[in-house]
Amino acid sequence: MSVLISNDAELDTLLDAQEVEHICGFVLAAEGVEREIEISLSYVDEDEMHELNHEWRGIDRTTDVLSFECDSAFDEDIPADETLELGDIILAPQVIARQAPGFGNSPADECRLMLVHGMLHLLGYDHIEDDEAEVMEAREDAILRDLALERGEDPKLVHVGPITNHAHD
Repeated sequence: MSVLISNDAELDTLLDAQEVEHICGFVLAAEGVEREIEISLSYVDEDEMHELNHEWRGIDRTTDVLSFECDSAFDEDIPADETLELGDIILAPQVIARQAPGFGNSPADECRLMLVHGMLHLLGYDHIEDDEAEVMEAREDAILRDLALERGEDPKLVHVGPITNHAHD
């Protein structure tokens, strides 16, 4: 697996590159993805995220994370020995850091959540409908708790949601 990280604006990324790569690999393993994967991750400032959210989702405000799926990790038509381009995750660390206290999270924990959220989108999860949101949120919760255990933290302190339903957009 490779994660191509871009931070042209030299923003505070909230997580170091090694942890980002670990989280991406952890999500892939948790979802049973065993093939070679490439992921693009970009950190953008609030203004650029606002523009991207407006252009791609038609929502005229900033957001914390956007995901754009390329190849499906489960597409059996793509040869198993071929590197799969899973897609792009775009994070706005300024937005993430600002909203973290409102969700009871540190900026780093909120960034972990947004990264897991973006990865799950690349793997086909969605949260438009309530039942989809519940499934996605449960996966986020389980993965983040397992990651907390790995870091030696109390998984009971992980706080996820409800945040994934976008009915209000």
